[in-house]
Amino acid sequence: MLPIHLGENNHKYAELHAFIKHGGFIEIPENGHLTFHELLIACQASARNGQSTVLDFEFRHFDLSLIYVHDQYYGSLIDFKRLARIKNSHKIAKLGDIHFWHDFERYAAQHRLTIRTCTQTKKSRKAILDNGLRLIFHYSKVHDDFLISEITSRFGNKRMINSTLSPSSYMEMESIDFSIHEYLRHKGFFNLPAHKNSGFDDLLMKCSSKESHSAITGTILGFEFKNWLLEIFYDDSLALIGENLKFINRSSHSSKEEIIKEYEIHFWESFKLYAPQNDLQIIEICKDHDMIIAFLNTGANLHFQYQEEFDDYLISVIEGDGTPFRESYRRIYNH
Repeated sequence: MLPIHLGENNHKYAELHAFIKHGGFIEIPENGHLTFHELLIACQASARNGQSTVLDFEFRHFDLSLIYVHDQYYGSLIDFKRLARIKNSHKIAKLGDIHFWHDFERYAAQHRLTIRTCTQTKKSRKAILDNGLRLIFHYSKVHDDFLISEITSRFGNKRMINSTLSPSSYMEMESIDFSIHEYLRHKGFFNLPAHKNSGFDDLLMKCSSKESHSAITGTILGFEFKNWLLEIFYDDSLALIGENLKFINRSSHSSKEEIIKEYEIHFWESFKLYAPQNDLQIIEICKDHDMIIAFLNTGANLHFQYQEEFDDYLISVIEGDGTPFRESYRRIYNH
């Protein structure tokens, strides 16, 4: 794991000072050698959208985001949204010299930072330094002061990320030699002929998202398709734990007929016809009012959840290698 200590010690902001002084994270001389791959491994979360990737690093009172386009560094951002949860202004002031606007003005003068332009309104203070760094302070009614909101390099503000990066896009299953039918037939992702030898590093560079933050244990690699999300789970040592495929109905207003027309696997009654037509055999069912879990002869499990609006059971999750979970499902549903 790459050691990134930016602001980790909340009473010593030497690295944060370097960020401000040099105009960004990679702009700091000591960080210039860090590669996209190293930072992708080290980050707590990542999201790829077309040719653009955002790497997120989570700290106690703020988040650092590094933005890459075509795997080349584009800019960095520090978001202080969690700082606003501290109600006591004195506690915030003790964390550093930049959190309130009047403190930052003194800080800039002390460290010979030139504020090139400054825009002031009743609700905000926006400053651009001569190195291109942009700082935004928003008025906080709780603190009766202008509290720092974000610091960005190379682009205007957090809202501009969405307009600068690629339009929303999803992966094509073919791009990683994947299909739902083969996933069911081969008992999971790592039994597919193209992925029997796929390792963590290889999948990390292909995935659309990565999560390894404080809210979860281990690491999750996500592959987001138009209507499905493939998730692969690793423990803290990056040993494989498991994987599943989640159905995503992106249009909450779709009719039952539209869902049937658009998706390969959808409602339970239709799947009972789909299975034999595709050389799949349903060998057992676990069921209650809210859920149907179908066990296939290949080892896959399919979860169908009852949807009141359709008065039917709609696919929710597929476990490619579901055999280890079957005894638990039997105890829960067949009592």
